[in-house]
Amino acid sequence: MNFHTLPSLIALAILVAIFRGIGRQTTSEQLQLWLAGWCLVLVHFVAQFVDVQPGLVDRLATAVGLGALELASIVFLISVSPVATTRRRQFVLAMGLGLPAFIYTNAAIWEVRSHSLYYAVILLAAAAALTMIWTFYRKATSFVVGESAGCLITVAAMVWAVHQNRPDLGIVLLLAALNFVAGALFWRHFRRFTAGVLTTVGGFFIWGAVFPAAVALQTFAPSLHVEAEVWNIPKYFVAVGMILIMLEDQIAKTEYLAYHDDLTGLPNRRLLEDRLEQALTRADRSGSKVAVLLLDLDRFKEVNDTYGHRIGDLALKQVVMRLSGRMRMSDTLARSGGDEFTVVSDVSDAHGAQVLVSDLELAFTVPFKLEGQLVNTGLSVGVALYPDDGRTSDQLLAAADHAMYAAKRASRGPGSLSTLPKFPKFPA
Repeated sequence: MNFHTLPSLIALAILVAIFRGIGRQTTSEQLQLWLAGWCLVLVHFVAQFVDVQPGLVDRLATAVGLGALELASIVFLISVSPVATTRRRQFVLAMGLGLPAFIYTNAAIWEVRSHSLYYAVILLAAAAALTMIWTFYRKATSFVVGESAGCLITVAAMVWAVHQNRPDLGIVLLLAALNFVAGALFWRHFRRFTAGVLTTVGGFFIWGAVFPAAVALQTFAPSLHVEAEVWNIPKYFVAVGMILIMLEDQIAKTEYLAYHDDLTGLPNRRLLEDRLEQALTRADRSGSKVAVLLLDLDRFKEVNDTYGHRIGDLALKQVVMRLSGRMRMSDTLARSGGDEFTVVSDVSDAHGAQVLVSDLELAFTVPFKLEGQLVNTGLSVGVALYPDDGRTSDQLLAAADHAMYAAKRASRGPGSLSTLPKFPKFPA
């Protein structure tokens, strides 16, 4: 047994346990791929642990270890690839990259001397990689051109290594390229300057550079001995970076849910109050008006009772889509209750508010079709105008609420809309 690798083996086992523990708390496919990748890295260290003497066992352990390491890098890059959006595409990527890598690596380990085999595998891998790049992306962006150029450079370098009767160098180039691509894809996926992303991306690039650096030291400074743990540091950077990314995402999600409705993604009451205060401040500076609309879905309880809450949730999402399609980007649509929504809109006068109400009314002229069911729900709207009907957010919301209930009492049929003729004045 190679006990020099035992510390790394234990450390990777702990990391896998951590990722496994986090994975139980979420159904994230990305996290499951990360866990699979670290399990493969663990297999690599197990293979190193049993790799002790030259011979059959040594070659088998080397084949398993290098294969697991290559596949881990492929799994990591698939986890953040913008084109690996389905299981089928993930499988195609894994096979297109992994199969040529497996054949080439094993040919080098078992000392196959046929250059033709290596050249054929390299060209097959290049053709597969370039075909997938241009088929999946379908656009000649700078990133796609860079990926293609990197692929061709790697292919040229591997061909040179075979020509020099050093196919083992091709494995080094392959591992370096896979980690460089993984780092680039992680950056392109997250695109943020946070500790987690920078640590992960930097870790991948250093991890990739480790392989040619080790060969360079063996060639030009054979007397210089570097402990195995030093070469493994980039792996820990990547693992720690991934954990930080998950923490950052969880914090961002918690902050998002503190201000947004979980079902519809709309601002909740807390964010609505902030948006309304901002709108009132703008109106004071510009001398314009602000319309506050309280929307209540008529007979929505009947929808839930008749079709169930799942259909009710789908109906709410469709309501949001229809309402959002009839509002300006600068308007705020918030979910202020179970079947209540609030709109805040900058308008020039009362007529502008009425035009907005009419547009929203049109969103309910056609029934919702959900899983083969036609769902009818009406809309009651209460409108309050700043500063005519109130000068504070509480006054405006109260006025809109009062108008909405008056409209609901006055409604006469499905989808009909009524508004209060005039709202009570609040003291300035």
